[in-house]
Amino acid sequence: MPGSDSGVWGAVIALIGLAGAIYTGRHGGPKQIATPPGEEGVRAAVELVERSGGQLQVSPAIWTDMNSKIAALETKVDHLTDLVEQGQGRENRLRELLRSAMKVIRRSNSRLEAAGLPEEPVPAELTPYG
Repeated sequence: MPGSDSGVWGAVIALIGLAGAIYTGRHGGPKQIATPPGEEGVRAAVELVERSGGQLQVSPAIWTDMNSKIAALETKVDHLTDLVEQGQGRENRLRELLRSAMKVIRRSNSRLEAAGLPEEPVPAELTPYG
């Protein structure tokens, strides 16, 4: 049977993968860093800060990387702020246009009423701007 050969190989590969997963789970997991418990840990941290002159010290590579990420985020926030302000300006202009449309509809309806004709209904979308 030609199909049984590929099924056997699939089972063998699955067993090897399972064995690798078990081995990695037992031996390849994250290593725990020994930290002193309770007050000893706090004392160790205080000593470290005192030795460093009370300032946080990081490697130049980490500082440069984080600084560039922060600068990129600030740029994105500035861009988003500009977009929001532009959107608010557009919204204000649209509100004014809708108010103008309501005025035109009211004037038209008053002229229709004066001529004895039925009024045009006001669209529900324009009602809040009337």
